[in-house]
Amino acid sequence: MEHLQALLAAMDRERRAVVAEHDEIKAQSLSARRALGFSVYPLALESTELRSRGRVNVLLRGADLGGVFTPGDPVVLGPVGGPDVGIAGRVEGLDESTLELRVEDAPNGPGPWCVSRRLDFSIWEEQRAAVARGGDKSTPLVNLLLGHERPYRPDPFEHPAFAKLDSSQRTAAELVLGATEIGLLHGPPGTGKTETLCAILVALRELGERPWALAESNAAVDHLALRAAAAGLDVVRLGVSARIGSPVQPLSLEWRILHGPRADVIRGLMRQAQKASGPEGLELRDAIRDEWAAAKREVLDAADVLAMTLGTLLSRGRGLPVPRTAVVDEASQIAEPAIWTLVGRVKRLLLAGDPQQLGPVVKSRDPVLERSLLQRLVEAGFVFPMLTREYRFNDELLTLCSPTYGGKLEADASVATPRTSPAATWVDTAGLGYDEERESMGSFHNPGELALLRKLWAELQAEGVEAKDVAVVTPYRAQLLRIRAALPELESGTVNAFQGREKSVVLASFVRSNPEQELGFVADPRRLNVTVTRARDRLILIGDTATLAAHPVFARLIDAVSALGGYRSGWELAE
Repeated sequence: MEHLQALLAAMDRERRAVVAEHDEIKAQSLSARRALGFSVYPLALESTELRSRGRVNVLLRGADLGGVFTPGDPVVLGPVGGPDVGIAGRVEGLDESTLELRVEDAPNGPGPWCVSRRLDFSIWEEQRAAVARGGDKSTPLVNLLLGHERPYRPDPFEHPAFAKLDSSQRTAAELVLGATEIGLLHGPPGTGKTETLCAILVALRELGERPWALAESNAAVDHLALRAAAAGLDVVRLGVSARIGSPVQPLSLEWRILHGPRADVIRGLMRQAQKASGPEGLELRDAIRDEWAAAKREVLDAADVLAMTLGTLLSRGRGLPVPRTAVVDEASQIAEPAIWTLVGRVKRLLLAGDPQQLGPVVKSRDPVLERSLLQRLVEAGFVFPMLTREYRFNDELLTLCSPTYGGKLEADASVATPRTSPAATWVDTAGLGYDEERESMGSFHNPGELALLRKLWAELQAEGVEAKDVAVVTPYRAQLLRIRAALPELESGTVNAFQGREKSVVLASFVRSNPEQELGFVADPRRLNVTVTRARDRLILIGDTATLAAHPVFARLIDAVSALGGYRSGWELAE
C-alpha cells in the first residue's frame, strides 16, 4: 500500500504542475499561444449543426490550422477578446483551413473566434481511482505488482505460432506466454517486437483467449492492430474514428458496423430519420440506437482481439468483453497509474517495451511517475528477455546504439551492409557562433543549425534522395516549429513524438550550444538513444561538440561517428 500512496501523491503533484503550465501559457499573448500550439485564431464561424442527444457541431474557418490540434482534444471556443471564457467542446476534425468542434452550446455571432486548449482531468480521475483501489483485493497479480510475492522465472510455453520467429524472438515469446500473471518483453528498436507480440496474440487466441491489445498512443495501437490482422486475427480497433489512421479504418468498430450484416437496415433508418420529425423521428432514432447497439455486440463478440489506447479503455471501455490477458505495447512510455486501470479487469499483464528509450512524459519531472511500471518490475527482478537480432540498422549504424544494449545486438544479414558509407555523419558547429536562443516559455531554438539543415537537405536532393524518405528530429518544439516553416516538404517532429517511428534518412538538430555546456533534458541518454535509432540507412547529426562532448554519452557517440569516417566540420557548409 505504501507504493500506491506514493503513486497517488505523485499524481497530485503532476496535476498541480499541469495546471501551473496551463495557466502560464494562458497568461501569454495570443500570438505566443499560437506559436506554442495552445490557441488558433482568428476563426470565422462557417456553420452550426444540431446533432442528436443535444450535441452541437460547429465548423470554423481560418488559416494554417494543421498540426495544432488532433481529434478528441478538449478545447474552449471563445471570442478573440476573451478566449478563455467560452464554450467547452472537443475537436472532431480539422485540416489546414477548417476546424470542426463538438460543443456544449451554439456560439452566437460571426466572431472572430479563438479556439484554445482546455484542461480535462476525467482520465486522470479514472486512473487515480484505479490506483486508490489497487490494494483492495489480494490477487496473484496485485501481490506481484506490490511486492507481496517474489518474482519467479516462468516455465517456457512452446507454441506452433512461434515457429517462424528467430531464436531470440522465440525464446522471449515462450517465456512471456509461460508467465501466469506478469510477462515482460524487451524489444530494442528494429528487433521485431511487434512481430513477436503478434505471434503471442495468435497463440493466446488459439489457446481460447480473446486478449486486449493496448498502447498509450493511437499510432502504436494502429501499428499493432494492422500487424495482428495481417497475422490472421480478427481485430477490432476501438477509439475515436478521426484518431484512427486511414489504413486501419476497415478494422474500426464503426466501419465494421456500417459494412456489416445490419448496415443496410441502419442506413435505411438513417435516411428515414432525416425526413421524419416529431414522434416518428424519435421512434426512428430509438430504432437506430437499438440496431447500432445490437451490431456493436455482434462485432465485439466475434472479435479475436480488441485493440485500443488506454485512454479509449477508460472513456469507452464499459461493457466490453473482459479478457484474461492484456498485451500492452510501448509499456516503457506509460506512466504506472495508467496500467493500474487494467489491474482490476484482467488476470495477466504482458508488457513490452524498451527502458533504454524515453519513458513517460511527466510535467512535474516526478521520479515516481517517470519510472514506468515496466522499469520498476525489471528492477524488482522479473525476467526480461531481450530480442537481439536487428532488422533496421546496418552494421555501421548498429555501432552507435549497440553499447546501450550491452553489445548483444546483431544486424541481420538482410540489412547488415550499409547502402552509403559512412552511414552516420556528425556536422560540427563548434566555433561557428551558432548559439542557442531561448523563448519566453523556456524552449530553445538554433538559427545556425536551421541554416545547416537547409543546406544538408539541398545536398541530399542533389544526390537524388526523395522527401518521403527523410525525417528531421529535434528535442525542442521551438526549433521544430522553425523547421516545419523552413522545410515544409519534410516530415519533422520532436524526438519524443518520433519515438517508435523510422525513416531511411534522418537528420537531427541538437540545438544546445552555450559556454556553460548545459544541455538540460538533451543530456538524457534515453533521448539520445531514440535519436540515433530512427534511421534505417543514413543518420546526419548536427551539434556543437564544444558543448555536447562535455557529457559522456555524447562524447562516446561523437567518437563512434568519427571512427566511421563521418566527422564533418560545419565550416564546409557555412562558407
